[in-house]
Amino acid sequence: MTYKIIRDKLKRIFLKVFKYIVKVKILEAIVCKIKKCLSVFFVFTFIILSPSFIKSDYFDDAKKIRWESVYEPFFNRYYPFGTGARAIGMGEAFSAIADDASAVYYNPAGIAQLDHNEIFWTSGSYYKTMPFTGFFSFIMALGNQYFGLSYMRLYHPVGRYPDKVEIPAPGVNTGPGSLFYDPTSTFFIGAGYRENWYGDFTAAEQAFLGEKYRTFINRNFQEGQVALTYSTPLTADRSFLFGLNVKYMFSDAEYKDFYKNYNPAIPRDEYDAWAWSLDVGFMYKLRIIEFLKDFNIAIMLRDVSGRMKRISTGQEESLYFTSALGLSMRTTELIQNEITSFSIDWNAVNDPKVFQAEKNRMRFGVEQWLLDGHFGLRGGLVYFMYPGPWRLSLGASARYWLGIDYAYCTGLKFGDKAEEESDSHWVSIYWMWGKVKRKLPTPEVSAAVEPISFAPKNGELATFKLSASSEAGIDRWVLNILDKNNNLVKSYIDIGMPPSQIIWNGTDNKYQLLPDGEYIFVFEATDKLGSTSSTPVQTIKIYTPVLPAVNKEALNQLKALLNQIKERDVREDDAEAALARSNIEKLKKEKAKPTPVPPPGPETLPGYGTTAVVPGILPQQVTATAATGPVSIVGFPNVESGAIRAAYLETRQDGTKLFNVDYVTENTIPKYVLKEMALMVRSIAESLAESSAYTINQVGINALMAGGGTMSLMVPAAQAQNYSRGLITDEQLLRGSSIRLNGEIIYPNF
Repeated sequence: MTYKIIRDKLKRIFLKVFKYIVKVKILEAIVCKIKKCLSVFFVFTFIILSPSFIKSDYFDDAKKIRWESVYEPFFNRYYPFGTGARAIGMGEAFSAIADDASAVYYNPAGIAQLDHNEIFWTSGSYYKTMPFTGFFSFIMALGNQYFGLSYMRLYHPVGRYPDKVEIPAPGVNTGPGSLFYDPTSTFFIGAGYRENWYGDFTAAEQAFLGEKYRTFINRNFQEGQVALTYSTPLTADRSFLFGLNVKYMFSDAEYKDFYKNYNPAIPRDEYDAWAWSLDVGFMYKLRIIEFLKDFNIAIMLRDVSGRMKRISTGQEESLYFTSALGLSMRTTELIQNEITSFSIDWNAVNDPKVFQAEKNRMRFGVEQWLLDGHFGLRGGLVYFMYPGPWRLSLGASARYWLGIDYAYCTGLKFGDKAEEESDSHWVSIYWMWGKVKRKLPTPEVSAAVEPISFAPKNGELATFKLSASSEAGIDRWVLNILDKNNNLVKSYIDIGMPPSQIIWNGTDNKYQLLPDGEYIFVFEATDKLGSTSSTPVQTIKIYTPVLPAVNKEALNQLKALLNQIKERDVREDDAEAALARSNIEKLKKEKAKPTPVPPPGPETLPGYGTTAVVPGILPQQVTATAATGPVSIVGFPNVESGAIRAAYLETRQDGTKLFNVDYVTENTIPKYVLKEMALMVRSIAESLAESSAYTINQVGINALMAGGGTMSLMVPAAQAQNYSRGLITDEQLLRGSSIRLNGEIIYPNF
């Protein structure tokens, strides 16, 4: 199977796993947005990391310990302990978090997350039970540029003993001059080849060779490092970060002194070497789910370029790089406003001198901050992916402007081949000052709703008009609707830009219609830098008037009233006509006389002007023949006979006739008062349609609203008839009518 086929398969497997971690819908939205950057990012990751799995080694687990060739300086070979008690307490699964000065070692790109300057110091309890200075760093933030200067003296753990050992002649403990002569030892190990470290030696021999392996091949301290660090965001929204270490490495002084004392005949600088190298780190911050603070992907390439040079001989050789792929998720959902972090790192080394089984390891970490981020607890686990001890770590932190981190590590032994790893304690102390004041763009948001009052039970809808913009781009948004007790009843939420409008049908999050009442809504948007803006609290009202069909009994009573008015009107018209004829005859006679007499003016004509159709009408009585007590006139509770103050016919000077009804309503919203008036117009028009002998020119409805307001509606009779026949809608009826609110003409927005 070729290298390319294996690499492609690994890529497909990783993408499938990643899709299960996040929602498919959200992943697709993100891939559409950053597909080019993310594709390059993943391809680059697998090209770098896959060789550690598929590239064959010069040596494998059958590599023999050749004790006579141990005088070889090397750097970073056996995954030394890192820097920073906080990171160690998380199992060193820190490359995708990397938000303190120890990020210089784990991922220099993370330095760009800091908003302050920092001095950082770490010490451990390994060396002869006395603390030693393992790491010191100074970080300076200059706007969006970050610079650091660090010193590292890294501790190398035991590692795994090889399975196969070759003891050169003359053997062990045969006398002075033999390999590792120790007069206190009582056993003899003959020269030759041993197949199994654990099976071919006694416990005493195994312990003896193990101590020599630790002394001669994997010493506690092997090198020191001085690093210059540079880090900066690569995008305006600070979602893609880059970091670089330029390092100078040199052999540890104790390392050189040991070999000098072991064999004084060999010059001290025989074991002396120095090296330069580059570390490169990347971090991409994804905000893919609303409650996540960060979902980070990180790549760290350590010693990606560099060479080692022996001082005595001038011999040079290339350094082999190590790499890490990290994922972290940080959320505030588990404890409100407190950050919880989960992280995982996969480490690989591309050094042929390291055993194949030791080339990869997994690290897991979890961290919980409390008390507004001033106190933290964490834990971690390192899985070495070979028959050796796992490493369990626990830690705690306290920080304000001065912080202290503590970590405790212990080995977890699984199986007979596992080597014991002694307990260790780590402490970091750091000082933070000079917080960087960044001028972050604040999103501009606005929200409005039309109408401000609607009736969902009658099929009406409300439209929210939304707008959000930011220089950094909108990351996520939410529209929350709450009741009068500030309980959330409806929420619209998504990532990216919000829609221009949202239609609401008055239901809650369970799709149940909400009861009538006042509700409030707030629109909030967050940009890709984490800056949030929200609109002021606004109100919307759900109000449902009762609008049943017209009551038949009430309609019959209204018809009776109209017939009574018609009969009275006909009698008056006949009387007026007879009087007019009499007056005309009288005028003709007067004209025949020599001196004409001026005819009487209109105001003197009897029956002219406003005529009460129902004289002496009372608020609780419609007609003399009507039933006593309140009777529904138009068929719904808001307008009863007890609410009708007057019903009368008005004849104007131009001869037009107007049927007026004055009533009182409990409604305060003009929109619903007009609906009541429209139903009354329909009832009147239906009654008039039954008798073609009686006609009026206009229908007038006058309402006294709750609170003292007044509204009047004047509808042409023909339009009222069309409305009653269903030829026009209530909206068309009202648009073709004259409407006055408190005496002023209005043009409602229907």
